[in-house]
Amino acid sequence: MPRWRISRTSNLFHKVIGDFKPGYCYGTVKTHKPGNPLRPIIAQVTTPTYHVAKKLNQLLTTYVPTGRSVSSATEFINLLRTAPPCHDIASLDAESLFTNVPVDETINVILDRVYRSDLPALNIPEYILKAILETYTKEAPFLSHRGELFKQVDGVAMGSPLGVLFANMYMAQVEKKVFNDHPPPELYARYIDDVFITTSSDEDANSLLTAFQNNSCLTFTCEQSEQKRLPFLDIDITKDENGFKTKVYTNVGRCLNARGECPPAYKRSVAAAYINRALTHCSSWTETHHELERIR
Repeated sequence: MPRWRISRTSNLFHKVIGDFKPGYCYGTVKTHKPGNPLRPIIAQVTTPTYHVAKKLNQLLTTYVPTGRSVSSATEFINLLRTAPPCHDIASLDAESLFTNVPVDETINVILDRVYRSDLPALNIPEYILKAILETYTKEAPFLSHRGELFKQVDGVAMGSPLGVLFANMYMAQVEKKVFNDHPPPELYARYIDDVFITTSSDEDANSLLTAFQNNSCLTFTCEQSEQKRLPFLDIDITKDENGFKTKVYTNVGRCLNARGECPPAYKRSVAAAYINRALTHCSSWTETHHELERIR
């Protein structure tokens, strides 16, 4: 993107100045999945688009509809505490959401939210914002592990500052289409690509899954509860006659080694995060005590 297009249009962005390199691809191991597959990530910190994309993400996040989404496990737990009675619980998951987000369609959704909604529009002409979004998603080259140069022309790369923005914008649009024709569950909460629902019958979750797949280009999976128990995010949820019981969910049990070669600040932050999670996620002092003993 030529720098004059951004700098002359508004004062929202800094000039792109400095030495840059293409992004690079690497993988992180999914320790919770059978066979431990790799999650491909494209690091873009070294690219000229990275900092402008971060600023753009900051500006556009305020336009993401938030009525059906949650931003943290704590916010989700607060919803559970006030949830109405239900028959059962289930979760839906959008498979490989980031890399399957339709970029052009989502850019149009973003432009409609910015320029054709009740919210104040950005101080950027629409055609320039569209060009920036297209450039920073479809024209960001990266190196493979073999040193080959690629561009991801559709879908949003994990590692892009715009990844979560595009995923949330697209999912919000899909939800709007689905709930225009399908009655929403009593409790519906989405964290990016993971959806938690309460159901009034055994068929509710599968009916909603079908509606989501019919109104999107995504593939969804459904996980039903086992004996009214279901993990969601890092929370172990159990439904009983009085509502919901919650505790910390762990499926691997691995943690940073306290004797390992790692900065002390990292070790302190891990310990603090575990303690905070025990205090916020557990619905009883018995479970809180059990979790604190486990991580001691």
